[in-house]
Amino acid sequence: MSWLLSSLPLFNVPRPLPPVVSTDEVVPVHLFDDTSTLRGVIMVWTFRFEEVLDPEKLNDALSQLLQMEGWRKLGGRYRRHTDGRLEIHIPHPFTKERSPLHFTKEHLDMRLSEHPLASKLPRARGKIATYTGPRAFNSLALGPGAPRKFEDFIYSDIPQFSLHVVTFTDGTLVNVSHSHMTADLLGFAAVVNAWSLILAGKPDMVPPFVGFQEDGMKGLRDPPTREEHVLSGKELTGWRLAYWGLWSLYESRRFGLESRLLCIPKSNMERLVVKCRSEIASKKDTVGTGKEPFVSEGDILTAIACRMMALNQRPGSTRNVMTMIALDPRTRAKSVFQQDAAYVQNSPTAVFFNCPANKALELSLGELALLCREAIMTQATEVQMKAYTSLSAVSMRESRMNVLFGDKDMAFQLMSNWLKANLSEKMDFGPAIVKEAPGSELGGKRGHPTYYHATDPESVDASLLIPLLVVMGTDYDGNKWLSCVLPKQTWPKLVEYLHALEE
Repeated sequence: MSWLLSSLPLFNVPRPLPPVVSTDEVVPVHLFDDTSTLRGVIMVWTFRFEEVLDPEKLNDALSQLLQMEGWRKLGGRYRRHTDGRLEIHIPHPFTKERSPLHFTKEHLDMRLSEHPLASKLPRARGKIATYTGPRAFNSLALGPGAPRKFEDFIYSDIPQFSLHVVTFTDGTLVNVSHSHMTADLLGFAAVVNAWSLILAGKPDMVPPFVGFQEDGMKGLRDPPTREEHVLSGKELTGWRLAYWGLWSLYESRRFGLESRLLCIPKSNMERLVVKCRSEIASKKDTVGTGKEPFVSEGDILTAIACRMMALNQRPGSTRNVMTMIALDPRTRAKSVFQQDAAYVQNSPTAVFFNCPANKALELSLGELALLCREAIMTQATEVQMKAYTSLSAVSMRESRMNVLFGDKDMAFQLMSNWLKANLSEKMDFGPAIVKEAPGSELGGKRGHPTYYHATDPESVDASLLIPLLVVMGTDYDGNKWLSCVLPKQTWPKLVEYLHALEE
């Protein structure tokens, strides 16, 4: 929201741009990294460790990574031309004054449980439970000088990544923030994996960095595929896009969106999966796989989100509920991506799952999840991802926006499933431990986070604009953790619905 206000003349106070350094190496910001949406998003990650870690070791390892061949692009600074185009200026060489990483640290001489805010970070309770939204912890996550908006990158010489480590007498919070223009989830996961390898003294095992000069996603659009996207012709553009945007903004204000964290215990999730799969056991193969119908945990959680949104519509409504599901192409488009390389940028691909509200309420949850699975199986093929990327490339050059499918009256939500990223497993900070966790309190794997979340730098009271479901991951006890933005009236309905599914 701060980025949006700053673009208006009344709020736009001119600021001097930092001077250009002639020795800097200049590299491009790729097509799908510089969308109008991503410019306004900063990711703030918080990871809780039950061990006390050495902040300097974490800083040294990440700084070393950001100076390696290819990876040094991530230590560069965003710069904007007078025509609005962005590029990255990489210090050559990096110095103490112009380091590859913005690093801060703080030590609090108390236990995590004694801190008034850190003590409220979620812990599983063995039952379905909701917790305060992740924005509430930003005062712990953002160190002095960390960027909070797009302009902080453009009008300063600050690096793309900020690391803020807070140590307690019995644990550590490792906080990392970066512009979403730098990386999506799988891009960030590649950074975490390489960071852990450096920390373990294995720099030779760090994967090669793709995308330093040439766009690593280029193969998805060049050469363009001849096959049309299955939703071609249903693009939301022009006045219809504007109408939908204004109506969605009105609804977000009218119903009031609330951000909360949700924990679904392992036993509950297992029963939910068994229930849904039994509901589709007699269904025929509708996507031509030749196998029995299958739904994943992600499909089931998406179906629940779809049903909750349908419940918010008037009785009998046929309004379309559109769920845009983030889709990573790195492991799916085999002809485009090297499987042993790191692509630290943003993927342009997505799946659009559409279902009328009345149908979402009539179908069993398993049947609704199967419709989601069918949408993924249809749209997540390599050729369909290429078709969508080609359409979005044209849209990006015209409006700096990816293609959005749907109709002007649709109810819309975003869904992102992080399970395959496996961040807890990739983040191995064991070599930085200076004080072990008591065995009874570890709650996970030594040197790995026992909890994490991501948010933006905004305050708790700042506006929320779009309903969102993020499946953050599975902890070491098998519990599912979700971060959701839902209408306030939906939260008690969701908890009640999840409890009812156990009966």
